Amino acid sequence: MIMKVNDHQYWVEDKGEGPALVMLHGFTGSASTFDQVAAHFSNSYRIIRVDLPGHARTGSIGRVTMEQFCRDLKDLLDQLGLSKVSLLGYSLGGRTALSFAVLYPCYVDRLILESASPGLATTEEQLSRQAKDKGLAEKLLEEGLEAFVDYWENIPLFHSHQRLPLPAKKHLRAERLGHMEKGLAESLLGMGTGHQPSWWNKLSSLKTPVLLITGGEDKKFFTINEKMKGRLPNAFHKVVEHSGHTVHLEKPSFFAKIVDSFMIE
Repeated sequence: MIMKVNDHQYWVEDKGEGPALVMLHGFTGSASTFDQVAAHFSNSYRIIRVDLPGHARTGSIGRVTMEQFCRDLKDLLDQLGLSKVSLLGYSLGGRTALSFAVLYPCYVDRLILESASPGLATTEEQLSRQAKDKGLAEKLLEEGLEAFVDYWENIPLFHSHQRLPLPAKKHLRAERLGHMEKGLAESLLGMGTGHQPSWWNKLSSLKTPVLLITGGEDKKFFTINEKMKGRLPNAFHKVVEHSGHTVHLEKPSFFAKIVDSFMIE
């Protein structure tokens, strides 16, 4: 369904009964990103999924910052009558879930972050990443979506996708092609890693239970999440062997088991 908040319209899916679990996808993903994982939950949760700004059925809604989207998400939860939720986010969605937990901690019961980060620690790093994301946005607008997806699915971060079954590969490519160039460009320039606030200095004040999930082959995010674990007062880091950046896609049943165990602790 389409929901309107603060002059923005979002595609929102609300299914199931039980404790509320909000699932936030990554860049070039959509509400369907976690389909395989959700199928393992046997209707144990009320699952809320949102197409993030610039993506899929939400589409182009202008350049939305991380803080603006978190405000919108809070208002969406208010409309849905939810005052307390657990958040599960992958990559961009993980950065978003963490941002929401920092900005609106009273709304968050548990936090599950897959292959996520708190942003970049220094202004120099942020400016460098902003320039990189600007280049990616220009590539999208100049070369078109299909050329960008060809490039994106072959970056080193996704090397482990070579082992995915053919149906999973086709589904992932179709999901990535289900966007508009303008929307994805706006996402990069609004909620990209270089544009969001750095939360490194806020981690120690986050009392929410946090589950960090990374793939054993994703060395970059393993290192980031080990550092996060050292600063978070109530966090556990689960490393999934024989998996890369997209654990939910590469090991969906195991990923669901990890999440379910954390939710019912």
